[in-house]
Amino acid sequence: MDGLFKNVSDFLLRVYIKKLERELMKGRMPKHIMIVADENFLNRLQEFVRWCKKFGVEELTVCVRRGEKKVETSLLNGVKVNYVIGYSGKDEIVDAVRELARLVDKGVLKAEDVDEKVVERFLKIRSSPDLIINVGDEIPEFLIWQSIYSELYFADISQFRYVDFLRCLRDYQRRERRYGR
Repeated sequence: MDGLFKNVSDFLLRVYIKKLERELMKGRMPKHIMIVADENFLNRLQEFVRWCKKFGVEELTVCVRRGEKKVETSLLNGVKVNYVIGYSGKDEIVDAVRELARLVDKGVLKAEDVDEKVVERFLKIRSSPDLIINVGDEIPEFLIWQSIYSELYFADISQFRYVDFLRCLRDYQRRERRYGR
């Protein structure tokens, strides 16, 4: 009898996923998604990139807390993927300020010419994520500067599935983006 219930629940889940996919195709999609996860997520990265590509996401930033500090960018299946490993938002801002200070010290840049646009040129990740998905229970500490107007979605689950991704997108579409206004 358990096999019958499993088959029925699998069937209902597939129907629900198809319904969600159809509904989502009608609305606006985030162009840049940031996901905060543990290093186990990297094993499923290609699968997640396929989901993003299916819905027109152009850029994905994957933030992992542990490991050697590094930021890398690559193209994976047509999606720009930024890897932020062990590198906090504070680290990024401090590095940008140091570089700006060096340029001012050398006379290449005047201190009064430093504004938001100039600072942004020295950040590791320059574009702002539209949607931040936090898988787990910790507050994201990445892309502090860029994420000021991002929509946050907390998914306190052990395994992030395709249906969970669709629910994130649905939640994003239901929100009114106000950009601090």
